[in-house]
Amino acid sequence: MNNLKLDDYLEIVNKEKINKGLEEYTPLYPMLRRSNNKLYIGLLLTKNKANVWDKDSNIKPEYWVLIEPSNSQIIEFNATNKKDFVIGKLIPKDIENKEREISKYAVGKMMQYKEYLMNDIKNDELPIQKKLSNILNNEITIEGKKVNINDYLIANIEKDIVDKVNELVDLLVTSKYNSITFYYDALFNDIIREYISNKKIDKEKMTLCLEIMNNYYDGVIALDNFFNIN
Repeated sequence: MNNLKLDDYLEIVNKEKINKGLEEYTPLYPMLRRSNNKLYIGLLLTKNKANVWDKDSNIKPEYWVLIEPSNSQIIEFNATNKKDFVIGKLIPKDIENKEREISKYAVGKMMQYKEYLMNDIKNDELPIQKKLSNILNNEITIEGKKVNINDYLIANIEKDIVDKVNELVDLLVTSKYNSITFYYDALFNDIIREYISNKKIDKEKMTLCLEIMNNYYDGVIALDNFFNIN
C-alpha cells in the first residue's frame, strides 16, 4: 500500500523531469485525477518563473503526470500540447467568489479588532492614567476648549490603530490561506487510502481538494478539468 507523503510525489516527478531534460519546469503540489472511473495522483508542471499566484497569469500547465496510487509509479508523463488533460470545454476559474469571501472576512475582522482596541483604550487605563484622569476630572483644555481625555487620545491614534489592524488582518488572512495545505494533505491521504482499500472515489472530498487548489494557485487555470471529477 502507498504510504508516501505528498512531498515524495514531488521528488518522484522532479527526478523524472530531469531525465526528460525539463529542468526549467516545476511541478505544482500533487493533485488528483479521475479517468475512466479510476483515480490517479496527478501533478502539473509549469515554467520555473511562471507566476502561479497571480490571478491574471492564466497559466495552463505545459506538462502533466499521472502516478498509480497503489505503487507510486509514473504511468503517464505528457506534454499538454500533444495530449491535453482538458476533456471537452475548458471550465472557467471562479476567482471573484474567492475575492468576495476574503474581502467580507477581512472587513469583518478589521471592524472587530478596531472596536476591541478602541474600547480597550477608552475603558481600560494604566494605574497612573487613572490617577491623572481623576485629578483632571478626565478633561483637558485644548485651544481653549475642554475635551474628554480619552476621546482626545483616541482621535490622535485612530489612524495608527487602523493601519496596524489592517496589517494584522492581512497577516491573518495570509496565514489562514497558507494553512489550508494541512487540510488538503489530510483530505488527499483519506481519498487515496479509501481508493486503494475498496476502489471507491470520494467525489465530495475530491471537490474540496479541487477548491483548495483553485484557491491556492490563483494564476493556474483548468484545474477543474484536470481533476475531472464528474
